[in-house]
Order: sequence, then C-alpha cells, then structure tokens
Amino acid sequence: MRIIYSILLSLFFIAPGICEVPDGASVYGTFVDAENGQPIPDVLVRADAEKLTSVYPNSEFEHATATTADGTFSLTIPNDPRTYYAFSLMALHPQYQAKRLRYEMSPRKSQYPLGKIKLRRTLSLQGKVSGSKNVAGLIVNLRMHTKSANFFRAAAPIENAAKTDTKGDFHFTDLYPIEYTLTISQDGVIIAYMVSINPQKQTQIAVRLPKMRTLRGTVINAQKHPITGAQVYATRYAETPHGHSARLATAQTNDAGNFQMQVLETEPQLLSLEISKKGYFSRIYEHVDLEKMPSMIPLEKGITVKGRVVLPRNLPADAQFTVKVFPADMPTESSLNPLALHKPLLSRSFPVTASAFSINGLFAEKYTLYVVGDGISATGIDVNASANTETRIIIADQPVTTLQGQVLWADTEEPVSNAVVSRSWYPWELHPSDMSMTLDRFEVETNAQGEFKFSNLTEAHYQLHIRAVHAVFEGTRKRYRRALIHKQVEIPVAGGTYRIYLGEQDGTSFAK
Repeated sequence: MRIIYSILLSLFFIAPGICEVPDGASVYGTFVDAENGQPIPDVLVRADAEKLTSVYPNSEFEHATATTADGTFSLTIPNDPRTYYAFSLMALHPQYQAKRLRYEMSPRKSQYPLGKIKLRRTLSLQGKVSGSKNVAGLIVNLRMHTKSANFFRAAAPIENAAKTDTKGDFHFTDLYPIEYTLTISQDGVIIAYMVSINPQKQTQIAVRLPKMRTLRGTVINAQKHPITGAQVYATRYAETPHGHSARLATAQTNDAGNFQMQVLETEPQLLSLEISKKGYFSRIYEHVDLEKMPSMIPLEKGITVKGRVVLPRNLPADAQFTVKVFPADMPTESSLNPLALHKPLLSRSFPVTASAFSINGLFAEKYTLYVVGDGISATGIDVNASANTETRIIIADQPVTTLQGQVLWADTEEPVSNAVVSRSWYPWELHPSDMSMTLDRFEVETNAQGEFKFSNLTEAHYQLHIRAVHAVFEGTRKRYRRALIHKQVEIPVAGGTYRIYLGEQDGTSFAK
C-alpha cells in the first residue's frame, strides 16, 4: 500500500496543475493529527463534484493534490450550479486512517474553506506465538471482516501478513479500527485460528498454538476400488456473520486411495471435509468429528452429456460458446429482483471452431441446457442424463438483437441525461458465481440525449427499471431540491427503439 501511495503522490508532484479547472470552485484546508494537532504533510487529497442529475455520486476523484509541509492543500473542482450539486473529498496517507467527506455546493459560491480536518493514525498490533519448539518463520495473516458499507474496506488493505522471528514475535502496522480474523500457518497448513482481533481494543496479543489432529482415510469408487489423485479439503467455518472461513489443510490420495493430513483441533459444528475429483461427484461432510470420520469414503462417478451445436455464421474464429446447465424445473421468466438468482449448476465454455461439447459430472437426472455467447441467441434443450448417451444436437443459429430507447421528461419532452436504466435478465445470462452485487452489467446510463442501448440480446420480452434525478431550484432557500424518480416498464420484445416518459404527466408507459 505504501508503494502504491508513493507512486500516486509522485504523479501529482510531477504534473503541476493537474487539478486546475476553468471557472471552478476553490476547496482548501489543513490536515492535522487528531492526537497532537500537528500538520500532516504529503496527504494525498482527491476530490470530485457530484452531478446534479446523476443517480450515483461520482467516485472517480479526478482532481487531486497533496498537502504541503504545513499540512495545507488547495484544489479546484467544477462549479457550474446547473450541473453539480455536491463534492466529495478523499484523504489518503500511509500512516493515517483514510477519510472521506462530502459537502453540498451552493449556487454562486466559489470558495469552500474546510478549516482543520483531523486524521487519526493507523493502528499497530504486536503478538507472540508460543506452544511449539519451532516458532520461527510462521506466517501470520490478518483478514478484515466483511462489514458491508464500512468505509474502511474501501481505503485499507483487506489482508495483511507478517512472519514470526526466532522468538515467535510478529508485528503489524497500518491497521484500521475494525475486526480482523487471524490465522497462523506453517508449510501451507493453518495451525492457529482466532475469530476476531480488533487492534483498536488490543495492541498486544499472545497466541499459544493449539493441538493438531491427524486425519486418515481411503477414497474408493462404487466398485470399492481406490481413487488416485482425489483432493481432500478441511475447512473451518466462521462463527460470526462478518468473519471468515479458512481452509485449514489439503491432501491428495495416493495410488492406494489413501490420504493423511494434519487438522487444527476444531469444534465439530465449525468443521467440514470435502473430497472431490474431476468426473466424480464431490462428497462434503458437515459438522465433522475427526474421531468419528469413516475410514472409507466412497465417491460416485458422474454422467457425461455430449452434444453438438449449430451456431450463427461469421462468428470470430477465437470466439467461444458456453453451455449452461440448469435443473429441469428452473423458472424461465426474466427478473429485476437481485435476490431471485436462478443460477446455472454448471457452466462450460468451448471454442466455436469445435462445435462438439461434453459436460461431465452430472447426476442421472433431467436438465435444461442453454447455449449462449457473444453473437449467439440463447437456445435451450431438455435432456435426461440417465435415459441415453447419444449426442444431442442444439440449433443455436438465431441472430441476437438490441434494445434501445430514449428517456424523456413527460412535461417538457426534454431528454433525461444520466438516468440509470436497468434491464431484467434471464437465467441463461447468469454465472454460477453471480451475486446481487455483480448485476451492474445489466445496467447502463443515458447520454446527453437521454439515449440508452443494450446489445447482444436474445429476442424476448424485458422489464426496464429507470431511475433519474429531478432537480428544482428553490429561490427562497437558494439551493436545489433533488427528487429521485423511479419507473418500471414492460418491453414486449427486444429489437425496437422505445421512448419512455418520466414525470407526473406521464401519458403512457412507453411508446415505440
């Protein structure tokens, strides 16, 4: 983090005037130490203005400078009251906790004196490891807890690592006042785990290494023959919603199907064991009591589904098509609900130059397979993995289409710029790893003419959710009042251009 900070800081010293903006507002102040009030030099100060009509505040922080020896800074930001409503300030320094401030802007105001801004120093943590003859060279890892909406996660390293010396001592700096999960590992095996460490409350800790347990077993197939090269993973689960799980140890079976691994002594309700190999169904044991684990672990071989696809012509030679596998009873309607994620069970990609595909590791059940890709309209087929083994043919040569339109204010017919347009998605557009936070790829922003466009779509009906800011200047208060406007519309079929109206006098949901 210090190296990245130094590079950023040098860029602003090398390029004077990088933050100059014609006819802008001047923002200035002084950064001081929160404990002793002393000025802080070399604070990287980044700022940017928030657009009046934008749904999301600007987080690019394009205007930047650094504090001088007396801790002062001055930079210029855009100041057109018809365009900008507020500005945000980010302060970064390797020895201080990052800070973000937000100020509303006033029309005809061009000076923003921020006075003294206090920064708190980052925290340190010292520790000592005992309980073993050899405590040198152990890897101590701190991983920040996943508290959503916590600013520190955006400004601080998520993980920190240190190594113990010959006496078992270790030391961390540049920490933040938030909880961390601590692990200690040796030769890739975790030998100590602490649920929560908060450097604001504890500056020194002592870690006595707990006992390790030996786990042995044999992995076999349905015919009770040993399986070579199966992977075995032991995982400790987090005890708190924001904590972290940790993979304690891994092992691999030998030619006789045997494995042996050292596992940190862990409560059964927090320990799981996973055994997997390509072509077989993984077996997962939850709430593992190491003393009661079976010595023989069977794995069931999966079924392979083979197919061949007919794709559109003129696809690039380096393009790929993807086969996504869903349960046969999967809902096929599109959705705008980020919690309704009907994700594929498996997703495998293949080059378009080789039209044949094969999907391994399926149960003897019924599935729906979808073929998708850039320039490929989604095409599905139902298969019964247990019924037969012949090659399935999927005709996926239909062209893709676009959905485009223009968002207008209903009362003035003027275009709505910076409106956020979200479209619904179908299950075949999702990935197995999708979460609600990864759905921004189904979202665009209107341009100055209020236009938006979604490309590479399968011809089907879609829902649109439009969010825009309606700003009105209140002369009595000499400030802007901002209202967030929402609207949801149904588009019967992609492939056309639609006009969508916002406002109280909205005569129709949309017009083609």
